[in-house]
Amino acid sequence: MLGNIGTYTYTIDAYLTDFRGKATLPMIGGFMLQAATRHAEERGFGYSCMVSKQRVWVLTRMNIQLSGYPDNDTQIKLHTWVSDVNKLFTERCFAFEDQNGNYFGYARSLWASIDIQTRRATNVLELEGMTDFISDKECPIDSAGKIVPAKDSELADSFIVKYSDIDINKHLNSMKYIEHFVDIFPLELYQKKEIKGFEINYITEGKYASELSIFKKEISDNIYSLDMRHDDKAICVARVTWK
Repeated sequence: MLGNIGTYTYTIDAYLTDFRGKATLPMIGGFMLQAATRHAEERGFGYSCMVSKQRVWVLTRMNIQLSGYPDNDTQIKLHTWVSDVNKLFTERCFAFEDQNGNYFGYARSLWASIDIQTRRATNVLELEGMTDFISDKECPIDSAGKIVPAKDSELADSFIVKYSDIDINKHLNSMKYIEHFVDIFPLELYQKKEIKGFEINYITEGKYASELSIFKKEISDNIYSLDMRHDDKAICVARVTWK
């Protein structure tokens, strides 16, 4: 019988690392989505089960806190578990372990279940057996909270959503939001510091061929507020902490 906690191993491949030869934040985020998908599918509340009920999971918030980034050509273990289930959301946690057995970060994420046709929220508690997999394993960071866009932010970049940006629903892929956000910072900053904290709220979907703009403001030392807009309305908000 499967336990409540899933553990999955990933390799930091050279073609996905940055100029420092280290994993990137979008790479780690991608591993998180893969692990979440496998964990849910193996326990009966994954993609195939959801589609049979005319539902899909939607990632709404994440809080990722890292003490470092693994090197090229090393392996990491990603542990994931469900920490809470209620009518509107389920919370999923992650722990990142390097190949020497040291933990280099944790993450919390919030997911909603929506109807495929209406795109409206459905009752997560209706998913039979899901609450059986709730774990009380500790995740020593805060839950992913609401982020309010900063006032008087400045335009940092704009782009058109293209083929390589979209997912199966023809909407901007969850990790592509992160890629576009981290790309607005200059290389010189990455040469001196690292992103240690990344929080994100997904508000609405970025659609294929739409023009999106990214606004940035440093709200305190080494902490930036970012928001992505379509027609001057925020579709995604993030907060980035550098150290």
